Amino acid sequence: MILRATDLKKTYTIGGRPVEALRGVSLELADRSFTFVVGPSGSGKSTLMHLAGALDRPTSGTIEVAGKDLTALTDDQLSEFRREKLGFVFQAFNLIGNLDAVENVLVPFYAKGLAPGMRAKAKELLGRVGLAERLDHRPKQLSGGEQQRVAIARALLKDPALLLADEPTGELDSKTGAEIFALVRSLHRERGASVVVVTHDTRFIEPGDRVVRIEDGKLVENS
Repeated sequence: MILRATDLKKTYTIGGRPVEALRGVSLELADRSFTFVVGPSGSGKSTLMHLAGALDRPTSGTIEVAGKDLTALTDDQLSEFRREKLGFVFQAFNLIGNLDAVENVLVPFYAKGLAPGMRAKAKELLGRVGLAERLDHRPKQLSGGEQQRVAIARALLKDPALLLADEPTGELDSKTGAEIFALVRSLHRERGASVVVVTHDTRFIEPGDRVVRIEDGKLVENS
């Protein structure tokens, strides 16, 4: 299993009052799977992604990703796990405006130092996602779809065990969104990473995809 969550609960305090974002979610996802986590706004689906991505800790319960019990790791160990094992694609792209496409792909790795060949690999990945002619372009010189392609290349640079995408087409028109999903599926088949897409949009679900539906912090569909 790439992911195993057991009785996962997460409670936030907002305005002095507790809000239960997840209320006892148990879930297993197979390695190399392509999974959609769907549900209305505020259902808890993004909270689940943040826990799976080692970006937050559960209030109770356990979550294992790629064989690691994330609840047992220190903050430093969680940071290392994110850097080494996980790839992220967000709705807002999260690119740095004064860096070109290559630098934006490499920026998460500067703190630890670039391994030999990493820059060449970044350029190769950008070519693979259709940006071979845009390597020296900065975000403001790229369309929304091109910026998301940079973000995908950045996420794949480490060959992650798990790729987490949070509303990856939310800022894109339907045609560009379809192109982005086709690209992610192609890379999924080629590279073998497990993919979890958190979205409220079900248009891109295909036969054979795993579908997990969350409502009011509970798992209501798991197919």
